[in-house]
Amino acid sequence: MGLLASGDAYDRARLLDEAARARSRKRLRKAIALYRRVLAVEPRNGELHHKLAPLLAETGQSFDAWISYRTAARSFVREDRLDRALGVYREACERVPHELDAWLETAELLRRNGRPAEAVRTLLDGRLHFRRWSERPVAIYLLRRVRSYEPGRVEVLLDLSELLARADQRPEALLLLDRAERLCDGGQLRSIRAARFRLTHSLGDAWRWLRTPRDPTAAAILREAR
Repeated sequence: MGLLASGDAYDRARLLDEAARARSRKRLRKAIALYRRVLAVEPRNGELHHKLAPLLAETGQSFDAWISYRTAARSFVREDRLDRALGVYREACERVPHELDAWLETAELLRRNGRPAEAVRTLLDGRLHFRRWSERPVAIYLLRRVRSYEPGRVEVLLDLSELLARADQRPEALLLLDRAERLCDGGQLRSIRAARFRLTHSLGDAWRWLRTPRDPTAAAILREAR
C-alpha cells in the first residue's frame, strides 16, 4: 500500500504499521514520511522520535536526526526514565557525532545525575570527532567545558593550549602551559616544556626543556621549531 495522500483519513495504526514495514524493507524515505505523518499529530512522542532519528541519520539528515534524538531524550527525562534518556543521547553521539549539542547534552545529563567522571569522558570522546581546521572552535569549546568540570586535568591543558596557539590565542595558551607545569606530577613535564618552547622559540624555554630528562623526540621537536 502506498503512502497515504494528504486528504486521506488519519489512521495511526495503519501509518505505523506501514512505517515499520517500510523500515524493515530498507525503504527509509518512505518510513520517514510515514513517521512524520504521525508526528505531525503527536509532535512530542518520544518513542516515535526515537524510531525516526536513526532513519534520518542513515539518510544523511544529521541535524534533523539530532532534533529527533533530543526530543526523544527530553521526553524520557520528563517521564523520569533517565537511563532510557541517556541511552538515546549516547546513540545520538554515535550516529551523528558531528552534532556538538549531542555531546554537550549527554555530558550535562551525566553531570546532573552525579556522574561527573563519565561526563568528562563523554566530552573528551566528542573532542576526537572535531579534528579539522574548520572544527577547531568546536574542539576548543569542548575542552573548555571539560575544564569547567575538571580544571586540573593536565592532558586537557596541553591539548587546549595547542589549539589556542593555532587559533592565534598565544597568551592564554602560555598561561595554560604554566598551570599545567604547576599541576603535573613530573611524567608530563617534558611534553609541557616542549610545547612552551614551540610557542616561544626562546633560549630560556629551550634551556629549561633540555634540562628535563632526555626525550627521544627531542631532536624532532627542535627541528620543527627551527
